[in-house]
Amino acid sequence: MHYLCGVVRCGHPWTVRYREPGGRGGRQREKSFEKKGAADSFAAKVEREKDLGTYVAPTGLLVPLAAVYREFIDSGSRVNGTRYQYETSLRLHVEPYFGATAIGAVKAKHLNAWLKWMVEDRDYEESTAINRYEILAGVFSFAVANEYITRNPCQYVRTGRQRVKRRVKKTIHLPTLAEIEAIERNLPGPYKLLVWLMAGCGLRIGEACAVTLQQFDFESSMLHVDRQVTQDGENEEPKSAVQKAITKGRGRAHCIRHLKWRDLYEGRAIPVPPTILAKVEEHIRLHGTFRVEGGLNRLEGDYLFSNIGRTNILMYSLVDRLWRNAKKAAGITRRITPHWLRHFFASAGLSKECR
Repeated sequence: MHYLCGVVRCGHPWTVRYREPGGRGGRQREKSFEKKGAADSFAAKVEREKDLGTYVAPTGLLVPLAAVYREFIDSGSRVNGTRYQYETSLRLHVEPYFGATAIGAVKAKHLNAWLKWMVEDRDYEESTAINRYEILAGVFSFAVANEYITRNPCQYVRTGRQRVKRRVKKTIHLPTLAEIEAIERNLPGPYKLLVWLMAGCGLRIGEACAVTLQQFDFESSMLHVDRQVTQDGENEEPKSAVQKAITKGRGRAHCIRHLKWRDLYEGRAIPVPPTILAKVEEHIRLHGTFRVEGGLNRLEGDYLFSNIGRTNILMYSLVDRLWRNAKKAAGITRRITPHWLRHFFASAGLSKECR
């Protein structure tokens, strides 16, 4: 109901007093207005939303977007890789732009400006910006479902994401065999085999880093791929100031885990060409294997690769540095990533099928 206010009470001519859903147990609230018409409209709107079940408490609208995003990350049963991706997007893309902005204050125009900011100010590809936007759209849907807001502002944003995705899917990058061989020649000896496991067997970089001696069946020339190196492991309890700084939500431990979405011991069997199998045997003869025992973030096995000091598993940062140095030493100026080797494998396989 609404009634005239006394000046001594709040100074506004009209105040609407109402209860939140829940009958007598609902929290009592009030809101003041300068004009009776505005008070009437608000009172009718509250009662209509209560009847339709779409009422959202004012406090929900004031919750920071970043706080709702963190609640979204913690909801559901997400694998560590997905959780790490969401946390990274929150830290790098959402918090720097929106800061402490309340979720109820974010409008379609703000989301359009955010997309423009990622592309023009942060120099992201349009497809990358849209991928980050789609994660945030999921956060707003979560907010609607949990009654922080009544409607998702993303439904009013036109991103052209289908057009961008079609364009990205049509762009297939392939290195030449000469480029692959040049990069391999300029890699340190213990890491040359990585190139051929990706280009000759179609392994992803994380799968190639996690190959063990036990995965090979040399008699049948098969490789059983069931694990990968990832950067989404559980952080140990920090013991020093440096460890506390590293684990403060700004990074995850490298780990060896089973393939994503695969059951224990489930993987895929890959035929290994004789030339690649010979390179594997030569690698083991020259460089041996690196023994890893089971434990936190680790799966037992004799691994073909390790870090340079042979004290730990092979990590992404080292592969990236070695790859860039080898590409530069080979005189290759165009952009080539390790994932392109998987494209090369698929293209070579398709060309043989078409013959």
